[in-house]
Amino acid sequence: MKKIFILALFTCLAFSSSNLIKLQTNLSVDETTKKALEILKSKELKVFDVIQHSKLAKDVGLDMSDTTVIIFGSPKVGTLLMQCSNEIALELPLKFLIYKNQDKTILAYEDIKQTAKRYNAQDCNIVSKISEVQDKLSHTITK
Repeated sequence: MKKIFILALFTCLAFSSSNLIKLQTNLSVDETTKKALEILKSKELKVFDVIQHSKLAKDVGLDMSDTTVIIFGSPKVGTLLMQCSNEIALELPLKFLIYKNQDKTILAYEDIKQTAKRYNAQDCNIVSKISEVQDKLSHTITK
């Protein structure tokens, strides 16, 4: 039992928020989400879903700060990555987390390079390209 607990603890630490890239914006969560959706669509990226966690919490009588996740990607590019590692499919499509932290709006995501390392796909040719796109998109959204 003790070994299981220690393993679970290290697993949680491996996926901790310290691996997230976080950018601040002067817009609200709703405004940032709207801007992100416009930019993603203009780049012909598919938006699979938008999950408004704070709204869902409110629907069940709970309260939390504004928190939204945008799930997006390119099936063609994602497939190229999954050809290197089927297991990385658990992490796809890509996600942007947009949330309110005190009086700041934050856009956060995990660089695909970090994700690829966990699945031994870091040498896959498409990883660097996806990482560049994540970086450009996140900076465009938050400026």
